[in-house]
Amino acid sequence: MNRYFNASAYILVLFILIALLVTPKLSFNIASPFIKSDSSAFLDVKASHFQPFNNLMIWLSKYGRDLFWPIVIILLFVFGGWTGRKTASVIVISMLVLIPLGIIAKDVVSRPRPVGPKSDLLVATEKDFGFPSGEALIVSAGSAVTLALFRDTPRKLTISIILAVESALVCVSRVYVGAHYPLDVLGGILFGVGVSFIFVGLEKHIESAMLLLRKNILRH
Repeated sequence: MNRYFNASAYILVLFILIALLVTPKLSFNIASPFIKSDSSAFLDVKASHFQPFNNLMIWLSKYGRDLFWPIVIILLFVFGGWTGRKTASVIVISMLVLIPLGIIAKDVVSRPRPVGPKSDLLVATEKDFGFPSGEALIVSAGSAVTLALFRDTPRKLTISIILAVESALVCVSRVYVGAHYPLDVLGGILFGVGVSFIFVGLEKHIESAMLLLRKNILRH
């Protein structure tokens, strides 16, 4: 079996296990050491706010997914050559699948977001559930696909590493600003990478469909 399919299976099983450990639908989770450790880690991050970093973290939290990644996809498609177009296409397919799956997962797990005085949070509390983090879900999928596919030259690999660093900072920012617990973000990373690896494993089929589409366009 394709190695990406194998990796996806292991990652998604781990995601499901963490989801079972954080969902309040299972009564024994409410006072579990696992939940207490997650809450404690959240409070530690919140207590570490450093004023010069606050604006950067707020920007990353608000725009590191919704603004940054659409621009990345366009640039990859326009300037990345065939590898870039293929990578951008796999990213788009992965994200289009992940958006509804993420919404469904949030409702199924039903984990509330962190609560506390507004003065302790750097962004307004959102109304939907917290697990998995939607931002972590999307940016981790994007960086996983680029690291897997956009790496056939040192320059392309460097770009992919930079994108992975940006994704990591977005994930950290979601806890830093008070929008998510750390395990919400970890769940988003696992779900994003796990699902995107399925489409990375289907890369050759996606590439064949792209070539066929291009051929038909050129024919007309």
